[in-house]
Formats: sequence, structure tokens, C-alpha cells
Amino acid sequence: MHALIEAHRTVRINKLIQLYNEVQSQIDASHETQKVLAQQITSGTNSNRWWETPLDQLNPRELYERYSHFSKLLDLFHFSRSKKIAIVSSMLAPTGLAKDAPTNFPLSQGHGRQ
Repeated sequence: MHALIEAHRTVRINKLIQLYNEVQSQIDASHETQKVLAQQITSGTNSNRWWETPLDQLNPRELYERYSHFSKLLDLFHFSRSKKIAIVSSMLAPTGLAKDAPTNFPLSQGHGRQ
């Protein structure tokens, strides 16, 4: 009986060790990914400024990419502008109170028709 309990205990310990090793590997991989991303961010700060490169230094593919970037930027600008216009328009729209007011107000003396 003692040997059976010891065997079961050993199997559980081995499974826990295996699980620990898998989790540790995932953590190590995550740390490596963080390092790579941090390097890309720090080294890529200048290379991501695509708008600063003079046009005459670009090849046809890069010119097309530049055009694509500016097109996307322009689309975002137009979308944002349209959204703001819609918001302002809705703020200026009648609130519905004018519908409740009678349309045949009597004109007072001195105002309106004479």
C-alpha cells in the first residue's frame, strides 16, 4: 500500500514539474518577445516617420506606399470631419419644442403686417 501511494505521489510531482516547466517556457518566450518589441520600438522611432523622407529618394514601390499612407490619412481626416459636422448639426437641430407651438399666433400691433 505504501508503494502505491508513493508511486501516485511521484506521478503527481512529475506532472507538476512538467506544468511548471511549460509555464516557465511561456514566460521566458514572453520576455523575449517583450525585448524584441522594445528594440523595434526604440530603433523604429525614426523609421516609422515615413512622411519625412523626401519623395525624390523613394523608389516606385515606396512612392505607392507613401500615396497609400496619405490616402488613409486623408480618409481618416474626412471621416473625422464628417462625424464632427454630424454632431454639430444634431446639436443645432430643432429639439421638437417648435412642433408644439401654434403656427397661427396673432400678430401684435406694431409688429408684422400693417
